[in-house]
Amino acid sequence: PNANLTIAGEGPLLSQLQNLARDLNIDGRVSFTGFISQEQLRKIYYASHIFLHPSQTGHDGNQEGIPNSMLEAMASGLPVFATRHGGIPEAIENGVSGVLVPERDHEKLAAALLDAARDPGFLSRIARNGAEIVRKNFDLRAQAQRLEEIYLRTMQM
Repeated sequence: PNANLTIAGEGPLLSQLQNLARDLNIDGRVSFTGFISQEQLRKIYYASHIFLHPSQTGHDGNQEGIPNSMLEAMASGLPVFATRHGGIPEAIENGVSGVLVPERDHEKLAAALLDAARDPGFLSRIARNGAEIVRKNFDLRAQAQRLEEIYLRTMQM
């Protein structure tokens, strides 16, 4: 497909990814923004069609929780494609509020993206569901209210 990729942020893999894009001769279709502000990131979310978050367990066994950038993308209405990693499955139900593939399985990720590109209704559905999940489960007010309810129940014991 005719796609462009924006990679926002910095990290230890940045130069490796830049070299890979050059080696694959797709560097004209991949934009590396480096560190950007929240406002710039929001603009990228609204200009994008899909959000990819292919996390993987580090060599030291380190895993991340639920990535904020992924929740922000979901809240922005982007369909999310991610890996079954760390806390990500707590936010995404595969095929309902996003798409999950196994870690390091690039072929399944590519196949899932191609399948979804052929079904715009599916992309719209998981985007809507993902935004609703974030609103219901990860909104600061909703979390504070749930915490308050737990405190009140605990005090009544």
